[in-house]
This record gives sequence, C-alpha cells and structure tokens, in this order.
Amino acid sequence: MEAHPHRMSLRKDERGVALPVALSILFLVAGLTTIAAKAGVVSNHFSQRDRNSQRALAAANAGVEATIYQLNLLQPRSLECVIKNTATNTLAIATADSDGWCLNQTEDLGDGASYTARASSAVSLNTNGQLLVQRKIVSTGTVNGVKRRVLLTTNAATGAPLFASHYAAVSLSSVDYGNSVFINGGVGSNGNITLRNTAEVCGAATPGPGKTLTLANSATVCPGYSTSPASTNFVFAPVDQGTSATQNDNSRICAADTCTGSVSWNAATRTLTLTNSGTLTLSGNTYSFCKVELRNTSQLRIAARSTPLRMYFDTPEACGAPTSGTYQQLLLSQSSGITNLNTDPTTLQVMVAGSASRATSVEFNNLGDPTLDVVMTIYAPNSTVQFQNSTQMRGAIAAKSILLQNSVELTYDERVTDITSLNSARLFQLGTGFQECTGLATGNAPDSGC
Repeated sequence: MEAHPHRMSLRKDERGVALPVALSILFLVAGLTTIAAKAGVVSNHFSQRDRNSQRALAAANAGVEATIYQLNLLQPRSLECVIKNTATNTLAIATADSDGWCLNQTEDLGDGASYTARASSAVSLNTNGQLLVQRKIVSTGTVNGVKRRVLLTTNAATGAPLFASHYAAVSLSSVDYGNSVFINGGVGSNGNITLRNTAEVCGAATPGPGKTLTLANSATVCPGYSTSPASTNFVFAPVDQGTSATQNDNSRICAADTCTGSVSWNAATRTLTLTNSGTLTLSGNTYSFCKVELRNTSQLRIAARSTPLRMYFDTPEACGAPTSGTYQQLLLSQSSGITNLNTDPTTLQVMVAGSASRATSVEFNNLGDPTLDVVMTIYAPNSTVQFQNSTQMRGAIAAKSILLQNSVELTYDERVTDITSLNSARLFQLGTGFQECTGLATGNAPDSGC
C-alpha cells in the first residue's frame, strides 16, 4: 500500500535528535523544580526566623513585665533586689551585686521560649518638682536560638511630696486651655500643652518628653519661666485610702457636723447630696465617699482647723457604680460651692481613687463667686478634673486629665508640698522608656549596647 501523500514521517537523522531534546527538557524542568524548592526552603527559613524573632521580643517584654510585678509586690529597698527560686517558685529579697545590678533571673516560657532579666538597684531622681526613684531592667528573650534584648528605664513616685513642687496643675494627658484661663503657677503634662485665646500661665509650662507647647492667638507664658519639655514623665503614686472606707468620720454627718436645709446622706451607699441652699459643715478628719453632689446654691463648708481634712472617694467598683458611662464622683453645679474657712489648702485634701478600667470625674460646673477662692487640693491620678465658669481655686491639682474652661483661675500654694502619701510603696510603671538593644551586651555593663 502506498503512503498517504500528506502523512509526515521522521527521517533517520530527525529520529536521532528527539531523545536528546526530550532529555534536555526533563533536565530543565528538574532544575527549575530544584530552584523553586530551594527558594521555598529559604523563604520558609526566613519566615520561621521572623516568627522566632517576634516571639523572642515578646519573651523579652514578658521578662520586663514580670520584673516590674515582682518589684511592686515585694517593695525592696533601693539597694535590694527580688530573686525568684526556680525550684520552689518563691520570691525573696536579696542585696544587689557590687556593680549595682541584681542577679539574672531566667524563666522558661515553654515551646522553646525563655527570658533572662536583670534589674538595677534604685537611684533617686529629682525632676519636674518630684522626688522619684528609678531602676533599669534589661531583658533578653530567646526562641530557638534567636535573641532579642530590650531595656526599660522606669520611675516610681515616692509620694513625698504628692504634688509636684511649683506646679498648680499636672495632667498625665495633653491639655488645651483657652478663653480667659489664668494659671498662677506651673502647668505640667505628659502630653502636649496648648494655650489659646487669652489663656495665660505664670509659671513653667512643661510638656512631656518629646512633646510641644503651642501658643495660639494671644495666649502667653509669663517671661522668665521655662517652656522646655520634661526630660522624664510625671509619675503619680496611687491613692492610698488606708482604712478610710471603714474607719472614718462619716457618722458625724448631720450629727456632730451641722446640716441645714436639703441635705441627703445615705451611709450605706456613701452618697451625699445637697440641694436648694442646703449646707453641711464638716469638722472631722477623714471622710469616705462614693459620690457627692451639690446643686442649687448649696454649700459644703470646712470648719476652721489647723490639721488636714481628707475626703476620700472610693473606686466605682467598690461603690457598686453602673459599669457604663462616666462616674461623676464629685459634682458641683448651679452656683453651689465649697467654702473652706481656712487659707491653707492642705486643710482640705480631696483624694479620688478613680478606676483604671472606666471613666471617673470631678466636676465644678458652677458659676462660683469670682471674689472667693476654693482653697483645696485635688489628687486624682485615674480621673478627669473639670473646672469651668468663673471658678477660682488656690492649691494644686494632679489628675489623669485636667479640663479648664472659660474664666477659671488656678493659683499655686507652696504649702501643698507638705502633703505626702500615707503609704511609702513605690510602684514602678511600664509606660514609656522602652528601647531595643543589640542581641548581646557590647561591654561589661548589662545595659551596654542599648
């Protein structure tokens, strides 16, 4: 049979080329597969290393947090350390080494992760009108051989004095004051400070580290006062209520302490309400409240005295307060007021414990007598303090946030530096101050390379 005229057939010389071409294609495919596999292995290696690096940083941070917790729990003195016995998991106090650093503390976190942390002894620090103590903590996290090392420089307030010297108002958050606000004394903040309109500060205006002071419109800082940022943050000690919640002078209210007009006192809920020109004159030493409200020209009066009267405001959790919204613990409105018959602001000390988990406030929303000062101090490290509408105050305020509006005037009184915390506990804080270091120390000092 004859071949079809259009059918193709391989000549002998073409049959010899087919096999090498096929083999070449197979080798090329195999090579590309090997390259792809190698790239995948390399990519997986870097991904795994990146995961290890991130976990190592988390382990290092865990070492810092554990060290802070242990220091705050056992309260070692300046040249002492907290040492953990890994066999029994118990904590003990020991003396720092001669180089001023504590022994290394190592903890296995499981799944190939661990940290080694070391704290320094404490040094005194006088800054921002405060007496603080400072420690350094170096922590190295290790995960599958990958190391990350961090340094935290942390401060604790000594509570002596409780109020920063020469500062009429210190806020942990940024402040923005306008209208006719006048502050005769310093203003400090851990954030930015903004003054607008005709606001005036006759004292140091100290924004937080790396933060700024902004003067807008006709706002001014009196000549000769510093406007430089702080070198360290302001630090507040927590409110120490001691036994005030159970051992107090609350039983004197409307008994030994004279009441007139509309005064309502609920001893069970520790709630005091004054309305319709009602008055209450306090003459005891210690009072514990959940909430105090003054309305309709009512007056809370402080009898003549030479010793401090402390008004403590307990936490909203202890007071069984609603879990939502701002909890107003001290509220003045509708031309009500506080009249201190003494000229010394240390004779009326308002201590607001507040809450770390919900908003609490102290609010003076009244049209007070512009010729009279409210003579007092307010210490509220977890709360917002608000003054507005022609209120004048002599003393000092230290709070999480301070809002001043309209024609408010604050005047610093140096006697507030006599107020100290009842407790000498020094609580170090995480806050800011973290920096990453080289994986290994570059010298003999534990914090070298940071």
